[in-house]
Amino acid sequence: MRVLIADDDKLVCDLLSQFVRFCEHEVVGAISGGGLAVIQGFARLQPDVVLLDVLMPRFNGLTVCHALKSRQPNAKVILMSGMVDESHPFVSGCGANGFLQKPMHIDDLRDALEAVEQELEGRGVPSMEAA
Repeated sequence: MRVLIADDDKLVCDLLSQFVRFCEHEVVGAISGGGLAVIQGFARLQPDVVLLDVLMPRFNGLTVCHALKSRQPNAKVILMSGMVDESHPFVSGCGANGFLQKPMHIDDLRDALEAVEQELEGRGVPSMEAA
């Protein structure tokens, strides 16, 4: 799968890029410039899935997720956060396809990417929004 990584910490972007490649997926971009840059990068790069940090400058990840889903309803987004819990109503209501708690283990990332891949192939469970 083609993966776009979005986190305001460049070191986290670099580490996630290594993790994604280790999981045998392609990194099409790693954006650390904030939410607006993610929206622009998504339109330009057309990834299969976005690994998206919740807390970012210039549009947080929840706003970015809504924006991506409104422009492309089939967009796949996996939210990530070390500060916001998966059970927060804004997280569960934004339409993300998954959530990873930071710090994350590579097995959790692999499982989340595999779930999205299965969903893309029509075998998986629907997004968090339908849950």
